[in-house]
Amino acid sequence: MITSLRTRLRDWMSGNSALVALLALFIFFGITSGTFLLPNNIFNIFRQMSVVAVLGIGMTLVILIGGIDLSVSSALFMSAGLSALLLRDGTSAPVAIGVGLLAATMVGVINGLLIEGVGISPVIATLGTLIGGRGLALVLMNNAQIRVEDPFFEFIAITRTPGIEALNIPGLPLIAIIVFALYLIAALLMRRTIYGRMVYAIGGNSTAARLSGVPVRSVKMLTYIQCSFSAGIAGLLIAASTGVISPNLGSGAEFFTIAAVVLGGTRLSGGIGRVERTLIGALILFMTLNWMTIRRVPTEWQQAATGLLVLAAIIIDRLAQRSREAS
Repeated sequence: MITSLRTRLRDWMSGNSALVALLALFIFFGITSGTFLLPNNIFNIFRQMSVVAVLGIGMTLVILIGGIDLSVSSALFMSAGLSALLLRDGTSAPVAIGVGLLAATMVGVINGLLIEGVGISPVIATLGTLIGGRGLALVLMNNAQIRVEDPFFEFIAITRTPGIEALNIPGLPLIAIIVFALYLIAALLMRRTIYGRMVYAIGGNSTAARLSGVPVRSVKMLTYIQCSFSAGIAGLLIAASTGVISPNLGSGAEFFTIAAVVLGGTRLSGGIGRVERTLIGALILFMTLNWMTIRRVPTEWQQAATGLLVLAAIIIDRLAQRSREAS
C-alpha cells in the first residue's frame, strides 16, 4: 500500500511539476522576504504578468503544433499603438479596439501564409514580421509616444473587485480577472472542441494527422492567426494599464512568453502541454522576478536567472521524459 501511494505521488508530481515548483517557490519566497506575501504585492504580480500570460495563450497553441511565433510583440505593439492613435484622433473606443485587433490579426495571417503557403521556416517568417510589423507601427505613430486617454481603457486599468477591509486585502484587478477568463475559454477550447484535438494530433505526428484527414495547413494557419489575435488583446491590456504607448513598448515580450510556456511544461517539440499550465509558468516567472526585485538583485542578474530557470525546466522535462520511456 505504501509503495502504491509513493508511486501515485511520484506520478502526480511528475505530471504536475509546474504546480509543485510554483508552490515550492511561493513558500520559499514568502519565508525569505517580509513583503512578498503582502496582498498588494501578490496582486502586483498578477498585474505584471497579465500581458505575458495573455501572449502565452496563443504561443502555447503555436508551440503545440510544433511551431514558434517571434512576432507576438509586434502584433501587441500594433494593436496598442493603432488603438491609441485612433483614440487620440477622436475615434470611438469600439472602432479603435476593432482596428487594433484587426491589425494584430493580420500579422498572424501573414505568418500563416509565409509558413504554410510559401514554406518558410517559422523562425524566419515570424522574425520578419516581428521587425516589419513594429517598423510599420512606428511609422504610423511617427515614432512618438501616444497617451491613451479614454474612459473605457481607464475603467479596465483602475477597476478592482471589492476587497476585505478588515484584513487589509485589496480587490483583485479587473485585468487579472480578464486573464483568468481568457484562460478558461482557451482551456475549454482545447479540451472540448475538434480544433483542440486536431492541434494535439498535428503536434504529435503531423504526417499521421494528415493521413487521418486532419486539414493540417488550415489548422496551422488558424493557430498562427489566433496567436496574433491574443497578442492584440494583450496590446489592449497593456495600453490600458500603462496609459502611454512608447516606441519600445512590448519589446522582448516574445522571449518572456516562450519562457512562461516552457516553465508551464509545454514541450518545444510540440504535441505535449496544456494551455492552462502556461498561466502557472507565467506566475513562476514573475514571482521570481518580483522576489529578485524585492531582494534588489541587479537587472542583468535577473535576466541571467530567467534564462537559467528556462534551461532548468527544459532539462527536467527531458529527464522526466527519458524516465517515463525507460519505465
